[in-house]
Amino acid sequence: MKIIIPAILLFSSCAYADVIPDSQLKEMWLSPQASAEKIVSAMSFEEKLGQILMVDIRSWSNDSNGDKKPFIEINDSVSKMIHDYHLGSIILFRENLIDTPQTVELINNLQRARSNFPLFISTDQEGGYVTRLRVGTEMPGNMALGATGSAKLAQQTGSIHGYELSSLGFNFNFGPVVDVNNNQNNPVIGVRSYSNDPVLVGELARSYISGIHKSNVLTSLKHFPGHGNVTSDTHFALPTVNIDKAAWQQVELKPFVEVMPVTDAIMTAHIVVPALDNAMLTNIKGEKIGTPATLSEPILTGILRNQLKFDGLILTDAMDMGAITSNFDRNWSIKQAIMAGNDIVLMPMEIKSSASIKQLNALYRYLTAEAVNDPVLKQRINDAAQRVIYTKLNKRISPDPHDVTIAERVVASKNHKNIENFISEQAITLIKNDSVLPYHIKPHNNIIVFSDEKPRNELIAKHLFEIADKFNVTFDVKNEVVKLDKDNVSLEDIAKQIKGQNLIIMATYNLKLNPVNAQRIINVANKEKIPLVVISSRNPYDIAYLSNVKANIAIYGITGFDVTNNVRNSLETNIRSGLRTLFQGPKGKLDVLAEPHGKLPVDIRTPDNSEILYPRGYGLTMF
Repeated sequence: MKIIIPAILLFSSCAYADVIPDSQLKEMWLSPQASAEKIVSAMSFEEKLGQILMVDIRSWSNDSNGDKKPFIEINDSVSKMIHDYHLGSIILFRENLIDTPQTVELINNLQRARSNFPLFISTDQEGGYVTRLRVGTEMPGNMALGATGSAKLAQQTGSIHGYELSSLGFNFNFGPVVDVNNNQNNPVIGVRSYSNDPVLVGELARSYISGIHKSNVLTSLKHFPGHGNVTSDTHFALPTVNIDKAAWQQVELKPFVEVMPVTDAIMTAHIVVPALDNAMLTNIKGEKIGTPATLSEPILTGILRNQLKFDGLILTDAMDMGAITSNFDRNWSIKQAIMAGNDIVLMPMEIKSSASIKQLNALYRYLTAEAVNDPVLKQRINDAAQRVIYTKLNKRISPDPHDVTIAERVVASKNHKNIENFISEQAITLIKNDSVLPYHIKPHNNIIVFSDEKPRNELIAKHLFEIADKFNVTFDVKNEVVKLDKDNVSLEDIAKQIKGQNLIIMATYNLKLNPVNAQRIINVANKEKIPLVVISSRNPYDIAYLSNVKANIAIYGITGFDVTNNVRNSLETNIRSGLRTLFQGPKGKLDVLAEPHGKLPVDIRTPDNSEILYPRGYGLTMF
């Protein structure tokens, strides 16, 4: 299972033994297309398979029944797997990334384990809600950038992400998201989208890519043919988007067409779009269901490759997501994804022990046997491997080890964090203000915070105390954890909780119909004439589900959340900037820390979707 490189690519005519020397790799960079063709023609079938698979290893157990530990350092089993199966790509998640020195060492060792070509080392550092680096500059997220409306700030975001990722050893980032969030009940995209305006989405995405490409980090648009108009989460279910083709072309398709000339790859969506492919499949339960775009040849090959002429990499969304695994046999779905036109199969299975490696081996055996009887599959794997190798050579992907000292100077540097805070301040959007804001600070202030979670309250309190220090006053902060979308707190209890308070801060998080507790807090506060500000702490739509709100700001994110593994992180810059817009010191208008400048990048509609309450582009100022 070793590559035999044609003699023309070697300094000698002897058989090539595993890892490609640096000098030879750089020679291949000069003629990437011709080199890729010759290399792939000499590869074994197993080597080609390895190049088109991208695996994750979030945890590892030496015993399939033993305790799993986060995979944060290389071990012999994983190293042997990467080498023996000629794997071409690894994706890393938050569990893998403890700090900068550990991350650099892990990536360096993953590259050392390669069989032949440098590995794609990827992650999802979208910014905002989806970020993977525990130590890094997250940036406030795409919808926050949409609220700034600034292509320059989008480019700065890309530049910082690229610089930090490349210094750690990453060479592939799965972003930007170019889904148009035209459904405010979308449970999985939301603030990951720049806007519900396809033109703004395309403009900001192109600018982001121009920034990240300065560091030679590859990008992948997400999620074709458009994930913005769904009402279920593909991590758990298979949604259907019932729009006609003309509507799809006018909205969902536009950003892809605008941005695909500058991106390196496009990731698919596990969604059914009957207007693009109405073929039905039979799932493992015997039910007839639509064909997910990830498995659709008419969508990926017919439209994306042939009609739109996209010549970069096409890769699946994670194949271990519920939309796929709850409906299809694993090996069959991977074969179908390849046949549909995908060049890289992302996360074909969960790799976590030696038992998982046996499953990987079974996948190789399955695809090898299928290819013997199916020349079309065999050719598709050949073409996919060639496109992967070509991309690695054309983009000059290097396996060279990275320097921890340099990375520590770059990642989460003071300058980067200052830019992050500046951008998040430009994004804060004032949606409603009936003479509540800015709150005039007194020498002593009693403030009560309501939210769904204790960590959220603690994060808000932390930044409130920083503001108090800035103004040299005291804040007595009282925290109350209340499930705002439930109905389990009485009017009497709320009245007791807010008695004697000067200001109420209620941090809502993706409200839906009839959030009874939240509305009761508002009603009691209004009755008692205590100023209350609602902070829409993730999606900006929360005000649509509340009445009689006197003050409301949108901050576009307060926590990141990896829904595939329940790993949260705090987006401190967003809440920090939002809170800094609420207060005015004793000197009046000149005594503010920040002012809200953002404009809504999406329409906020009534719950029944019948009318627009606050249009895209809307945003108040305080003075």
